[in-house]
Formats: sequence, C-alpha cells, structure tokens
Amino acid sequence: MEIGPFDIEMPDPPLRDPHAVVMLRPWINVGNVGSVVLGRLKNMFDGQEIGRLRRPGYFYDFTRYRPEMKMVDGERHITVPNTVVLSARREEAPDLVLIHLMEPHSNSEEYNEAVLELLKRMGVTSYVSIGSMYDSVPHTRPLAVSGTLKGWDVEPNLGGFTPSRSNYEGPTSMTGQIAQMAQDNGMATLSLMVRLPLYLQLDNDFSGSARVVEILSPLYGLGDASAERELGKQQYSQVAPALMKDPQLATLVKRLEVEWDEKNGVPPEDSDGEIQLSPEIERFLEELGQRPEGDGSGGE
Repeated sequence: MEIGPFDIEMPDPPLRDPHAVVMLRPWINVGNVGSVVLGRLKNMFDGQEIGRLRRPGYFYDFTRYRPEMKMVDGERHITVPNTVVLSARREEAPDLVLIHLMEPHSNSEEYNEAVLELLKRMGVTSYVSIGSMYDSVPHTRPLAVSGTLKGWDVEPNLGGFTPSRSNYEGPTSMTGQIAQMAQDNGMATLSLMVRLPLYLQLDNDFSGSARVVEILSPLYGLGDASAERELGKQQYSQVAPALMKDPQLATLVKRLEVEWDEKNGVPPEDSDGEIQLSPEIERFLEELGQRPEGDGSGGE
C-alpha cells in the first residue's frame, strides 16, 4: 500500500504497541553505531523489510549518495540509496519498527511529514532515535552518552542510565524535527547519542554500539552486550599501540584522560605538571569544540 511517498506492506497481524527504533545516516551515524544496533535488532527478532521510498530521487541527490554496482549470481545490479523500513516481532509487546533514515537533500519538510504519517499509520507509540558523534573523549575511558526522555507514562528501564541533555547549540539535521512532531502526536520519545573518540574514526565502532545495546537491553530484552563489548576492546587494543607511537597523539590522549577524570570525579594520577600540547594539537581541540553536533531529537 502507499503511505505518502512510501510503498509499505503492512504487517499481518498488526504489530503490538510498536516502538520505532530509528537511526540517521550520515549525520549521526559515525562509527556505524546506529547501523550495527539496528542490525542486531533485525537479526535477534527476525526483522523483515516491509517498505521503502517509491522514488528516493525526490529527496536524495545521487551525486552525493552514490548508487552502488554489485555482482549478484554473476549479473551486475545497481542498488539505490533509500530509506528502509523493517518490522520485527518480539515474544511480548512492544514489537518494533526499525527505520534506516537517510538525511534528505531536498523537500525535507515533506520527508518529515511522510515519516510521521508512516509512524501514525503503523500505530507507533514510542519513537527511539539512536546515534553517535565524534567528541574529545579518550578511548581508555567509558564512552559518554547523552539524550532525552519525554512523554513516557511509565519511565522505561534503561539499566540505570539516566538521559542527560547536552548544552549544544548550532547546526543540526532537519530530520530532528520528526521527534518533536512525534511528541506532538502523542508518542513517547527517547534519544541516545554516544560520544566516540575523534582520533580513532573506526568503520564500525563496536564499543559505541555496545553502549547503546547496554542501555536498550532491559527495555527490549536484548541480553548483554558482551559480544559487541569484546569486539570493541579488541579494536581499541589493536589501535592503541599504533597511536602511542606518535608522541603528540599520546600526549593528547593523556590530556583527554585527565579532563575525563576531573569531570567524573576520578582522583588524579601522579603527574609532573600541566600537560603541554603542540600548537597544532591545541588548534585541533579548538576546532573540535566548534564542530556541528547532530542529535536525534532536534536539539537536546
């Protein structure tokens, strides 16, 4: 059936009290955290694709999101970037609607309205956005997560995690309006944004995805995040020795550790005094503080 610009095959029977779990590329999916988490949900609950945009070129510039040529059974096929919607049934409610959003290049208001209409037609009761961004944080400390929680009749079990707002002001994505629109239409919302070390920039940051899984696990029965956590430890342990061969980078990491410890009330280690960074690293940190931050809630 057609729901605005989407072609959707509605699940039969209908999903029970569905929650939409949403990620956004490319704005807030560094380290592919959102993609990895939605992949876990798809595999765990046998998620099935139920729809996508009928004509994605109405919203996307394909010179910026490039189609890809792939070989399938010896034949070449072109895959076109698109917003993809999946449904996943759990043993008990809530069931899940998994949405791989892609930030539109044009007609953004129409795109947001179309996603909202899709949520309403599928009976979604809660809108959960997950994302990741680079920040001045060390890979040797627990990864910080910020977010918001609004409109829940009963506060969800997030494993002891308490969403805390960021103080960011600046550029964001137009799709951030979807969360506010969902709230205005009676849906509860939750946003999660994990901070990743900027100097690593891994293709798939499993430490970041582990943090999100840990938070969502009691809400959706995901079990522990030991697999992602172990992969993340291996990634960071493999990368760290190479980083430490660069004295300036090693000094940067040490400074980030000191700042993290001070912020989190960890007693300082013995030190020979203030850590001195080169002018290049100092400029790097200043520029980092000016970087745009995306969030999945239209501004925390």
